[in-house]
Amino acid sequence: MHLGPEFIRQLGYVLLAVLQDGVFVLFAYQSVMSLFAFFQRRKPPLRDPVTRFAVLVAAHNEAHVISDVLDSLIRQAYPRELFDVYVVADNCADNTADVARGRRAIVYERTDTVLTGKGHAIGWLLTRIKSTGTSYDMIAIFDADNLVSANFLREVDRYAQAGYRAVQGYLDMKNPGDTWISLSCAIGYWCTNRFWELARSNIGLASMLGGTGSCMAMSLIDEIGWNPHSLTEDLEFTIKCVLQGVRPTWAWNAHVYDEKPLTMRASWNQRMRWMRGHFQLGFRYSGPLWKRFFTRFDMAAFDILVYLGQPIWMVFSYLLVLVNVVIHFTHMAVPVWASAGIVLPSVWVALFTFEWFAPPMLVAALLLEKVRPKYWWGVFMFAVYGLTWLPLDFIALFTRNDQTWFHTIHKQAAVSSK
Repeated sequence: MHLGPEFIRQLGYVLLAVLQDGVFVLFAYQSVMSLFAFFQRRKPPLRDPVTRFAVLVAAHNEAHVISDVLDSLIRQAYPRELFDVYVVADNCADNTADVARGRRAIVYERTDTVLTGKGHAIGWLLTRIKSTGTSYDMIAIFDADNLVSANFLREVDRYAQAGYRAVQGYLDMKNPGDTWISLSCAIGYWCTNRFWELARSNIGLASMLGGTGSCMAMSLIDEIGWNPHSLTEDLEFTIKCVLQGVRPTWAWNAHVYDEKPLTMRASWNQRMRWMRGHFQLGFRYSGPLWKRFFTRFDMAAFDILVYLGQPIWMVFSYLLVLVNVVIHFTHMAVPVWASAGIVLPSVWVALFTFEWFAPPMLVAALLLEKVRPKYWWGVFMFAVYGLTWLPLDFIALFTRNDQTWFHTIHKQAAVSSK
């Protein structure tokens, strides 16, 4: 059979139409999901606290900031006999361990130059805690640069008593106003909190564990295990929960304040680690997630697949818009049968692509999250910041097996309220 130029051109139109329609469906799905972010379902009732917590803080050369997170944990409005604070001083070359001991934390010092990173440090610490024979109901994980709202454990306790085995707190920012980079990070998190975490928790899908402010039942860890194979142990544990039939929920009144990078270089390195881990998990777990979706019609599994594929279909959306611009301005002839599958969806793809970086959408998130107007100018810079994800995603995809852990330097102590 001779494959002439016309056949190849027609085949190209078919592939373009199928790809674009697929991207359109995914954007439409996410936009429909976002509609569930305009309300908050009733929380479980607040009962007398009973959940016993092991609070874990992983620290690498954080002597200058760790006292603040430990002080905020000591000030928890929660019975002191129901939680212990543990610090793993991981490959530290400063006096992080001494500072933590001075704040009455139980400190373990770890030296391992092979299995580096927070995920391995937490796993190592869990093994040490279990060896003591002390019994806990849940763990709560925080970073050394965090500040934790005084009601955090009290809020998580209400979900634990209602039967939830994995709970994510509200990821807020310590330093949104420091630079346009930290403000862009903050806006991204405020949008995610509203249009992903809250939306999913409202309809019973799986919320994403965020690495800090994440709480898991000890029994769940015993069942699933803590053996991260990626640079993003939080997302990996979320996937394992869903495959186990457990859907993490979101505690929107339990706030943890995280420090975000001030420079593009620091932000790039942090996001590169995240995205390499993201792609590692996509290749590792897409098969089991598809299997669970088709065999059990588990929408939580499908929703995680949408999340895992998000970097790819976001890039495709921009490329498809570009292709359609070329078709339009070069006056390229498009068959009538293909125009409905290419040109028409291109309008919607462009709109949905624009939606996530457009000032009206971002301002809606800031209004719903009650962010002060002095930060609203950041929505325009966020659109610029968002474009940096395109080359970053491409590089991360093809370097996903690089296990380099980039340490983010932390300096901020006080919180700049949103």
